[in-house]
Amino acid sequence: MVVCAAACGKPLASTGVAKCSCGQSYHKACVGMGITARVAPTWLCPTCKATTARRDNSDNTPVKSNVVDDDDTPTDPQADVAEQLRLLRADFGAVRDDIAGLRQEVAKLHSLFGGLSSRLDVLEDKVRCLEERPVGSADRDPEGQTSAVPVVELQQTVARLQLELNDRDQDALLSDLDIGHIPEAKGENVVHTVTVLAAKLGMTLDQRDVVFAERVGAVDRRGEGVDDDAVGRPRRVVVRLSRRQLRDELLQAARVRRNISFTDGNPSAPPCRVFVNERLTRTNRLLFHKVRELCRQQQWRFSWTRRGRIYARQGEGKPAIQIRSQEDVDRVFRTSSV
Repeated sequence: MVVCAAACGKPLASTGVAKCSCGQSYHKACVGMGITARVAPTWLCPTCKATTARRDNSDNTPVKSNVVDDDDTPTDPQADVAEQLRLLRADFGAVRDDIAGLRQEVAKLHSLFGGLSSRLDVLEDKVRCLEERPVGSADRDPEGQTSAVPVVELQQTVARLQLELNDRDQDALLSDLDIGHIPEAKGENVVHTVTVLAAKLGMTLDQRDVVFAERVGAVDRRGEGVDDDAVGRPRRVVVRLSRRQLRDELLQAARVRRNISFTDGNPSAPPCRVFVNERLTRTNRLLFHKVRELCRQQQWRFSWTRRGRIYARQGEGKPAIQIRSQEDVDRVFRTSSV
């Protein structure tokens, strides 16, 4: 640690230091300098100055100080301290002004947030009222008139959209067939089974004409444990052909030969009557089963499907009625029962 070479012996800071060529450093105040005084490169400390004066006795002229101030006038330490205090006061004043400006900005933000909070409270109240109000209750328009929003309209819209979606799903199945009661065997080739069935119906069906053929539904395991080859009731077979025309021809051939049976070359298996129908969506399949049951109960003679649409007719000479939904079922068969 470097200390002042004068009598004070206090540590030296990085500023306010006067350094002699002999290597000694002093506080400027300790050698009679002002704090802001500039030290000349030829400045000599008191020790070096005294030595130099003793060596040169020919000149009795007092040695002139080498300290050069900025204004070439003696510097008063108290004046320097006063100047520093004045500058500090100016800095503190600027900081005080900045803090006052920040407080004004904070006050503006508080007022803005207060307005936003009140608006959000109003919006929350409106949303709460809308949530608590039952659907179908009366609303008021800007003119003060009441306008009802009936639930029936919403239900009708939902029902219409469901019908449209079901029709689109059904249109995607126009090249598919649903075949029932084909005996099921373990490790069977379902595509080959379909081509054999087509041959029985009088059509030549190449395996390349079959996009896919597979069993659907849950396996009936009621026959397990009695006979290893028995698998219970056979599952349905769904088939997608490469062309819609090919599907229509196969379906027409199956309707002509309604009593065709199929054993798939297994002489021990009893012959089963095979049913070949259009493939319906799950909604249309359940609806068609319901229509057939109601036709049987109310002695309607005809119920069929064409291009995925369900039809029913009470008898010869009666108009064909298309059934698209449960509402159509209730309307048609309730009217007929009355």
